[in-house]
Amino acid sequence: MGTYGVSTDWKLMVDTSRRSATDANGGLISIPPIEPDVLFTFNTIGIYVSSATARPTWYRAGNLYQSQFVPFGSAGYAEADAFPAILNRYQIHRFTQLPDIEVSYLISFTPQFYISDIRLQLWQYIGTNQGATLDNILTATQQGIQQTKKAQTSLNQLLKRVKA
Repeated sequence: MGTYGVSTDWKLMVDTSRRSATDANGGLISIPPIEPDVLFTFNTIGIYVSSATARPTWYRAGNLYQSQFVPFGSAGYAEADAFPAILNRYQIHRFTQLPDIEVSYLISFTPQFYISDIRLQLWQYIGTNQGATLDNILTATQQGIQQTKKAQTSLNQLLKRVKA
């Protein structure tokens, strides 16, 4: 099995459906954003967005947004990461904007305006392979640069001794 192939490592967090309403003239009103009141705490999620009435040629389901709590301004949640969700296809997304996996965040989803019914399912990966976040990558890069500088300094000192 692959890294994410163990079903017990996934926890269903959101399973909700919406239908568009009609206006006074019988036209469809876009489905408003879906904003589940669920806190996610790990940086990898599974997504499945489906529509029973979507045309087979439709690809994009809408946009998924990650929001983190911010202590600045009037405080509250601010958008941290966004990406397109694909219609009728499973996706795995790893958020790299989180400073660490202990930070909680919210998810919201804005369906495409032309979709008349939608089902949003979100899983949180709770397994051990959480992967690196952006902060981990930056820290490792900075450490690598420091090690390279130390090695270069040592090499320069050795070359000076050889020349002398």
